Amino acid sequence: MSTTPQLLDRLASLTSIRDIELLEFSLLKTLHELFRPEQLILLKLDNVGKHRHTLRYGSDGHHESSMTRAQRSESPEVESALRMSQRLGGAYHSKLANGNNISAYPVLDMQSMNVCLVIESRRPGSPQDARLIQGMLQIYRNFCLLIDDAQRDQLTGLLNRKTFDESIQRVIGLVGFHELPPAVPGDRRSYPEKDLGAGHWLGIIDIDHFKRINDSFGHIYGDEVLLLVAQMMRESFRENDLLFRFGGEEFVVIAECPDMEGARMAFERFRQRIEKHHFPQIGRVTISFGGVQVHKDALVHSLLDQADQAMYYAKANGRNRVCFYEDLVAKGEIVPVQYNTGDVEFF
Repeated sequence: MSTTPQLLDRLASLTSIRDIELLEFSLLKTLHELFRPEQLILLKLDNVGKHRHTLRYGSDGHHESSMTRAQRSESPEVESALRMSQRLGGAYHSKLANGNNISAYPVLDMQSMNVCLVIESRRPGSPQDARLIQGMLQIYRNFCLLIDDAQRDQLTGLLNRKTFDESIQRVIGLVGFHELPPAVPGDRRSYPEKDLGAGHWLGIIDIDHFKRINDSFGHIYGDEVLLLVAQMMRESFRENDLLFRFGGEEFVVIAECPDMEGARMAFERFRQRIEKHHFPQIGRVTISFGGVQVHKDALVHSLLDQADQAMYYAKANGRNRVCFYEDLVAKGEIVPVQYNTGDVEFF
């Protein structure tokens, strides 16, 4: 097989990657180099079939990635092929009105996201091509699961502390450039159509009196509280909000909101949900929440320190409340800290 050396090189490259987005791009680039299709589309759909993320790779090597906050779709022919592949649980092949061939593959079925691949080409693929594509997709599945497992907290399933360091740097670099994802039920954050740029807000959450829970009821019940808090986080925030467990009773969220009031609404809604929930055996549990806006070129340690200051202020002033660093500085409740990096001073 003339493509064997090239294929081995691409497989070696794929298996060295530990980043999901880079892995997806490398997968499409590999398939493009092997088969030279008109276009490749990797789609992520939520559990009701709405498109949440699309990665395209064209015949000329041009590629683009987009997140959608409204329900968007491909052409009716592509949508039909996607539905058929999902019903069949395998590859579906058809022809487009322009005479090109289309193949749709279900790639990955995760808790809240389905991944599908669409290949449009001028010539029909051979059985050997189909087997090779399926093999490449299986490698992608295996590595996605390995990467996902390495990025998750083992108890709660939320993203872990190590993943936060990588994620926050990416968010800082992309502040203002992403469209916002769709709302979850009860989420009233509003986004003017003329302003699609997403603001990002970092929140640190600490369970009030968690040591008392462990001491009074034991670590089994303490772990159950952590699991329930994590579950309610997933249900309360948007799919594209990033949720982390830092360790112990401390959690972190990076939320996309248009302004402080939108962030306050989202954070306050979650605080109230925890407060109203009846935890088995324990009863009432509350959280203290400290938030800060993520600015472009912000320092990670300064963001964490500022959110921490707001969270500890909440704890020192009654607990069970949401406080924002910017509010506290404006009111003179806390003094802004000066951060130094080289010859540049940050406040």
